[in-house]
Order: sequence, then structure tokens, then C-alpha cells
Amino acid sequence: MVTLTFVFNQDKLKNSGYTEDELLHPMREHAKKYDISEKQSGVFSKEGKDALCVVSMFIPQITKQYTWYVNLMDKWTLDVDGEVEDCIQTTHRWVNESNN
Repeated sequence: MVTLTFVFNQDKLKNSGYTEDELLHPMREHAKKYDISEKQSGVFSKEGKDALCVVSMFIPQITKQYTWYVNLMDKWTLDVDGEVEDCIQTTHRWVNESNN
């Protein structure tokens, strides 16, 4: 099972002018396209041989398009069968590496 979890910082959302639903909308569209289920708000899961690819491909897509996206989150994790990666830290590494 592959699960991508989004937890937005509510104060940062208010200050940004965005709502949680607006920021989850791109992932929800991605989920529809790849048959990924949203078990609860901001928690997207898929099982099967293509699960890791189709769930995780959203991370570089959204952060490349909206580099500020990650700054509005308290938590953003990718869980692959119990092995959890911090997407916030990974994204910061990508940005730093691409700027060098």
C-alpha cells in the first residue's frame, strides 16, 4: 500500500488566501486519473504494482509547478508499506540541488 498524506498548516493557509480544498484539488484530479482513493481528507492511497509510481509522481509535478506549495504544510509524507519518507525535507533538498 502506498499512501501520500497532506497536513496543511491552518495559520499559513489563512495568511496565503488559499483553502485546503483548493490546494488538494490538483491531487484529487491526479487521483481520479490514476484510480487513487482518498480515504479521508488529504490521505490518498493505492495498492498494486503501479501504486508507488502513480502516487509519488504527483510530488515533483506539484512542487515544480508551485514551488511555494510545500511551505504551507506541517506534514507531507509518502508511506510505502510502512516505510515513511518526509516529502517536505525531500522537496527542500531538490530545490537546493536544482539551484546549485
